[in-house]
Amino acid sequence: MKTDVIEAGGSSMPAYGGAAARGLPGESKRWYAVHCKPRQDARAEEHLANQGYELFRPRVRVRMHQADGARDRVESMFPRYLFIRLDALTENWGPIRSTRGVAGLVRWGDHVPTVPEEVIESLRRRTDEEGCLDLTGQNPYQPNDRVRITEGPFAGYQALYLANSGRERVIVLLSILQQSQQITLPAHAITRE
Repeated sequence: MKTDVIEAGGSSMPAYGGAAARGLPGESKRWYAVHCKPRQDARAEEHLANQGYELFRPRVRVRMHQADGARDRVESMFPRYLFIRLDALTENWGPIRSTRGVAGLVRWGDHVPTVPEEVIESLRRRTDEEGCLDLTGQNPYQPNDRVRITEGPFAGYQALYLANSGRERVIVLLSILQQSQQITLPAHAITRE
């Protein structure tokens, strides 16, 4: 499903429905997704926070392997997006679209969809005090772990895990016909033996 963004001259109010439209006490605050300009997530977050909006921009800590060694880096979990909690009945949404770094609110046609509270809370539970999800130690395999290949032409063969090769690929050592051969596979194509 394609998402659109409210542009600078577009409508700033969502198509309402449910409890927020009826104005039930305590139920008019909802989470929405904000679409940011390229590489301006942090800028948008800073300027929206300065205006007093409640925000959540989950980040991930990842390990980047470079020629001079591995370095941890923090980046947005959802590049070009952050979440904002708004009262659909009383808050002025107009300043959001003119905030530095903001492209607009995510919308489907004329409807600005909400992000379920459970999604935000689930993300918050997984992040540390800095709002980061740590993915630096997420590799379930150690070098020389025995693995079984589950997909592709070598499905069913045993191998030794050697290393990761990028984000979604692994290198394994496969013995075929009394010769060892390094092969690169999708990370999901192996399982622990």
